[in-house]
Amino acid sequence: MMLRRRLPFTMSFHPILAASLLILAVGSILHAREARAIYLPCSGGPLPEAHLVGAGVSTRIDLPQRNLSAEVVLADGDLVLAALASPPANLEEIPKGAPLVRIPASWERCFLIFLGDPTNEVFPVRVIPVNAGVLNFPQGSTRVFNLSETLLGGAFGGRRIVVKPGETATFEAPIRDFGSYPVAIDCLPKGETRPRAICRSTWQHDPAARQILFVVPQNGRIIPRVWGVLDQPRNRDNDEKTARIE
Repeated sequence: MMLRRRLPFTMSFHPILAASLLILAVGSILHAREARAIYLPCSGGPLPEAHLVGAGVSTRIDLPQRNLSAEVVLADGDLVLAALASPPANLEEIPKGAPLVRIPASWERCFLIFLGDPTNEVFPVRVIPVNAGVLNFPQGSTRVFNLSETLLGGAFGGRRIVVKPGETATFEAPIRDFGSYPVAIDCLPKGETRPRAICRSTWQHDPAARQILFVVPQNGRIIPRVWGVLDQPRNRDNDEKTARIE
């Protein structure tokens, strides 16, 4: 199937009150949302980190270019966060023109895709939030972001997908268990009538991991670059590698 989409306290309190507060605190931690980020530059050098500022709180998040960052915790509720190079002196005063990212209250986990944007003088990025909850983005599935102006087509085992420029698609792997399957990815550049090959390979499937594929333009080349990252189970994140797509 494929889907497309455009507080500290002391135990000097009364024991029952203290226990109630402990339960509330633990519940808050368990329901806190997690976010991971990646940076896709359009030009210039790397941006090592960003600060997500909103509701009087600043959260630092790394911006790696070849894999997803370590997880950070975001507050519950509907969030509107400003992405900044460093937190402002007054966390309640967001610089005018700062890139903003909106995260709905219903999202339990998200990925933040930072794209280079040299036109923004406050912080040269724009941010695409991705709902990474298991219901929206199941384990073992793949999500494609076509950030190029080229039509993308692919065969993943027995599954075939087409992703138009500027669109996304999510599809299940052709196999359920650990194993491998053949992959063929093509593109159709503007003005051409015959597809061009991008990738012919065999991929390994991990039913516990989610994969994100990026289709990005390459300077001076008609054929875009396709590459990806894996969102591994937490106990294997230290071994996480960039997916094998070139």
